[in-house]
Amino acid sequence: MSVSFRLATAADQPRIVEIYNQAIATKGSTADLTVTTVAQRQSWFAEFSADHFPLWVIADEGRVVGYVGLEPYSDRAAYAQTAEIALYLASEAQGHHLGGQAIQWAESAGKRLGLHAIISRIFGHNQASRHLFEKHGYEHWGHLPAIADMQGFSADLEVYGKHF
Repeated sequence: MSVSFRLATAADQPRIVEIYNQAIATKGSTADLTVTTVAQRQSWFAEFSADHFPLWVIADEGRVVGYVGLEPYSDRAAYAQTAEIALYLASEAQGHHLGGQAIQWAESAGKRLGLHAIISRIFGHNQASRHLFEKHGYEHWGHLPAIADMQGFSADLEVYGKHF
C-alpha cells in the first residue's frame, strides 16, 4: 500500500460519508444508528479547520480509503488544546496497519498545532480499536457502562487519552 494523508476537501465529503455509513452498519465504532447524507454531515464538516482542528483523508494509491480528524472536544475555552480523534477506515482498508499510521499522523500534527491532549471514545466491544490505541500509548481514562442503546444491545463506552 502506498499511503498518503492530505487535508479533506468538499469533493471528499461523499466518500467520507460512505465510509462513515459503513461504520454505522457495523455498530462497532459510532453511536449513530441510521445512515447519513453529505447534507446531514455539513455541520460536522464545518467544525474542522486546517489551522487548529484538521480533517485528513487517507489515500492508498490515490483512492480515499479512510479519514482521520482532530475534532474539538468541547466548545468550552478550557478545552481548546484538547482534541477528540475521529478515525474511520473503509472495510477494505481495515487490517492493513493504516490505523496506526493515522494515529501517528494526527499526533504529529496535533503537536505542531499546539494541542496538549487527544482523547478517543471507543465502544467496549470494539476490541480492535481499543488494542490499536493502547498499542500507541493511549491510557484508559474512563468507563461509562451500558451508556449506548445500540438497538439490540447496550454498549459500554471507554475513554482513552494521551498527553503530549
